[in-house]
Amino acid sequence: MRPSTSSAQSGSRRARSAQRSLPGFLSGIDLAPHKTLRLAVSGDVSFNRLETRCIDTADFQRLRSIKQLGTTYTVYPSAVHTRFEHSLGVVAMADRMIRVIRENRSASREEREISFEEEQLIRLYALLHDITHVPFGHTIEDEFCIFPRHDESRERIERFLGEESEIGRTLLEALGSDLYARFRNLLFAGAGDEDALASLGDDFFILDFITNTVCADLLDYLKRDAYFCNVSLDCDYRFLRHLAICRYEGRRRMVIKLWKDGKSTPRRDVLNELIRLLDNRYLMGERAYFHHTKLVTGAMLAAAVARSATEGEITKHDLWEMGDDVLLWKLRESRIPHVRHLAQQFDARRLWRPVYERDRSEIRAEQQSTRDRDVLDELMRTYHSDATARVALEDRVAGLLGMDPGDLLFHCPHHKMAMKSAEILVFWNGSLRALKDCADDALVGAKLESILASHQNLWAVRVFVNPEHEHRHDAIASACDYLFTFEPSRRRRFATTFYRSVVDSIAREERLDPAAHETAVNRGVERLLGLPEASRTREAARAFLAG
Repeated sequence: MRPSTSSAQSGSRRARSAQRSLPGFLSGIDLAPHKTLRLAVSGDVSFNRLETRCIDTADFQRLRSIKQLGTTYTVYPSAVHTRFEHSLGVVAMADRMIRVIRENRSASREEREISFEEEQLIRLYALLHDITHVPFGHTIEDEFCIFPRHDESRERIERFLGEESEIGRTLLEALGSDLYARFRNLLFAGAGDEDALASLGDDFFILDFITNTVCADLLDYLKRDAYFCNVSLDCDYRFLRHLAICRYEGRRRMVIKLWKDGKSTPRRDVLNELIRLLDNRYLMGERAYFHHTKLVTGAMLAAAVARSATEGEITKHDLWEMGDDVLLWKLRESRIPHVRHLAQQFDARRLWRPVYERDRSEIRAEQQSTRDRDVLDELMRTYHSDATARVALEDRVAGLLGMDPGDLLFHCPHHKMAMKSAEILVFWNGSLRALKDCADDALVGAKLESILASHQNLWAVRVFVNPEHEHRHDAIASACDYLFTFEPSRRRRFATTFYRSVVDSIAREERLDPAAHETAVNRGVERLLGLPEASRTREAARAFLAG
């Protein structure tokens, strides 16, 4: 009698499980599937018993309440997928990459070799790579530098994955002290710890799987983000069949073999797929990550968080326990009026309006005439890296223009917008190099240059204003020209225009005699220009006119 289909399938699953678990058991690692979860985009994803225990912890379950794309749901209503499902999806992608490397018959045995311990470390790193994320983390950490980045805080890694954490205790018990120490070292190396990086040895290639170049993280979030934003992308990823583990500068690294063995030509199909991946990353940047509404909502949220943090209402430790909704609720209930106002307007979708933009081409032009300083670095120091100073400047300029704190917001993301998929190591024309360095091929060079330039040009300095004050557009524009210019003569000219608009508006409010108006304005502008920066306030301007 023939077994039923379901019995045959069950037997097949048990056989596959036995095949995977026996070698793992002999090495102290049990990779046998324990639970299967069905995900959008990834399909069915299996997890072993240790991974399932990590998923079932409170710290991992918190990721269900943190959206993957922050405020992008204000643009694309279905973009509400979470760090939780992305983390599971990265395991699926990492598992696929492990399998194709082991099955790559065009690679040598050494280039296909991944031990069972290494496989478990890769899967755990994939699963837990985002465990330290906070609500709207990329916005309030990367874009606005209000708190340290999630993957650069040793304290935060210890909180979620150290020996005293729930997940850390689980890992230490299951892996043993030696393998757990290797996992911790990977975490700190991924956070940029130089000592950890130096001591990785042959584990270095594991970083490539999750944090570097064409990695499981990028390949999952690009496809998942496009799906939930309903942006049509061709995400085939067939180039993964050419992955291998090679020695590069004394370390094992993950590479893509773009050159046919014994041939004098590259694999054009694989090369074109990689270039399409770059193009897809740019398209998602243009349509989602740098969409103007996403930037405005992110700036409003960050402005509320920064002002709440300055007053001690929200600390970095508070954020470690929160999800998106809890943070938004805390901001709406703030005792600080302008924090509460920003959060309430965000919730009601009464959004600030863009009133000023200064792009990379304008800054390049200024750099041509400003030789004694680096304009982009000046912008980064003044408007990106120091959140406290940026907030104080926003509110002082708003005050000069007769607006309340939080009514005027600066958005200045870091100008080094690396498209990390262009850094993937490829075997090209007899040597290993980054994909972006394959410009000796005319076709490749032209395509890469065009895509990377387009991606860089998404960057700009932007200013947003409460729509109640849009009528002050000209005064705001003159203020911004002054603030974001560093060439001395142009800066003085813009400052004069800006302060003239400030003093002129006060003179009108004071209803000065028309004959005295122009004299008062000129005197007020000159006196404001002569004051120390911190003393240039609307009250000072009003006092000049009264005097």
